Parts: sequence; C-alpha cells; structure tokens
Amino acid sequence: KELTAEARELKGELYCLPCHDKMGVPICGACRRPIEGRVVNAMGKQWHVEHFVCAKCEKPFLGHRHYERKGLAYCETHYNQLFGDVCFHCNRVIEGDVVSALNKAWCVNCFACSTCNTKLTLKNKFVEFDMKPVCKKCYEKFPLELKKRLKKLAETLGRK
Repeated sequence: KELTAEARELKGELYCLPCHDKMGVPICGACRRPIEGRVVNAMGKQWHVEHFVCAKCEKPFLGHRHYERKGLAYCETHYNQLFGDVCFHCNRVIEGDVVSALNKAWCVNCFACSTCNTKLTLKNKFVEFDMKPVCKKCYEKFPLELKKRLKKLAETLGRK
C-alpha cells in the first residue's frame, strides 16, 4: 500500500494510519493522535501527559490526583468549587470529611453547639434548635416550656 502524508513512524519504520493503529500504539483520548512517549492511563483511556488536564482550568495533572464527574476530570480545587458540599456554618466548600446532620453539611471543625461552641460529633447527643445543633448540656438549661414545645415539634415532624 502506498503511504500518504498521514503515515506514522514506529521504531524507525513508516506505516499507513490503519496499520499503525493495529500495531497497538496507544491513541490519546484528547487529540486522537498516537502516543509515543509517556502515557497516562486514566478514566478508561490513554492520554499524552500534557493532554490529561482539568476540564475547568485546563492545567495538566502531571501525576497529581484528579476527580471524575460525568466523564470529565477535575483538579481538587475545581471539583470542590463545582460539586463540593458547602458548610452551613462557614459557607465554604468543605475540604476533607463532611458531617451530615440536621439535613445540612458541616465542616468537622464547624459542627458545634450553637450555644456554647463545644465541638460536636455525630456520637454526641444534640437537639435541633433554630436549625442549628445544641448540645445536651445546653438543652438541659432551656426553660421547661421551650423543651416541651421542641419535643412536641419533634414528635409532629417524626410522624410526617
């Protein structure tokens, strides 16, 4: 077969495009061209190192961690910016562990009693007051009438 301008070189030999592709040379998932140097294997494809980039900022990962979402790769900063949980207390994207409580997301350090600021975990006993957690110690100091109303409200919501 006669070679055209699309001929590819492999180990010093020229091949037409179909034959070259059959030789098992990896094809870049971004530019669709053969990869003859270092290869990045990610997301079920192979990439030129410089073509495996964040879908938002287009910076190459260069061995750094990437996060996948709907077939696209993102750096940690942009993944969190676009898809991360936002803390109910500090209103920042949560980096690291997320505390899910009271139908909200919290940073581990922000999940605290709204009255005394004692740090809480999901193992602590707490009640919801004004959409925020209150530790058992502070709850015990609430007026009896308020505790009765909160208990009644919790029972009503529990039956829905």
